[in-house]
Amino acid sequence: MKNYYEILGLSTTATDHDIKRVFRRLAVLYHPDKNPSAEAEAFFKEVNEAYEILGDPIKRAYYNQLLTGTTAIVSQQPPAWHRDPAYRKRRESGYKPPPPGPSERMLFMRAMLGYAKLLSWIGCFCCLLIMADYLLPYRVTEERVITTKEIAKMRLKSYSDLLITDKGHHFPVDYFELRYFPYQSKLKIYSSAVLGILVKVENQERSYQLNNLVTVYRNFVFGPCALFILSVMGFFFRKEIEFRFNIGVVLFLIFLLNIVFFFISRI
Repeated sequence: MKNYYEILGLSTTATDHDIKRVFRRLAVLYHPDKNPSAEAEAFFKEVNEAYEILGDPIKRAYYNQLLTGTTAIVSQQPPAWHRDPAYRKRRESGYKPPPPGPSERMLFMRAMLGYAKLLSWIGCFCCLLIMADYLLPYRVTEERVITTKEIAKMRLKSYSDLLITDKGHHFPVDYFELRYFPYQSKLKIYSSAVLGILVKVENQERSYQLNNLVTVYRNFVFGPCALFILSVMGFFFRKEIEFRFNIGVVLFLIFLLNIVFFFISRI
């Protein structure tokens, strides 16, 4: 009498889910289209025969009764040789298959999806706040330039910001740009009305504007843009748990990066 449990590499206490899972795996491995050898074709027929009996609850119950009646005879024989080398290797090494169901990693990802969704809401709110702050009228302050040629040459050697105001603000400019901001001249500093983020800096005549400004409204504008795109993606991708979890992780890192940008951009 054939031992169908041995053919599938399962114990007599295997669940219906385990039987289906093992059958699908063996059917793919030994299907004639995948494995053209004669030995694989013969084993594929035995796998189908075993699943036909064990996959049906009524046939399996009857087969278990027959198998129980021959238990004494079977137990005296050595363990049946299995045609799957991977199964023989696992059985010899005492391998135990993982329990059915989602893994601990997948359960952790699923538990974190709620926090990822909350972070998407916060990210969208912050982006809308930044957009509204940028569209509101700017605050304009005037400060006086105190950068002399001696200070410029000294700071040029140490690669520091060359443009210095009487209120202690430093702005990065190239050496040739200092002619637009002569000593004791006034410059205009534009900042946002709500968050106080630096927007632009112009000379008194408004004929020249600084371009190399470290602010989320200029050089760091990619930060809020990336935050908005990832926040929206967190709402639209609803099926892939692992992909949504990865978006949440990247969104968290971008959110922290934008916090750093925010403090750097304040004037």
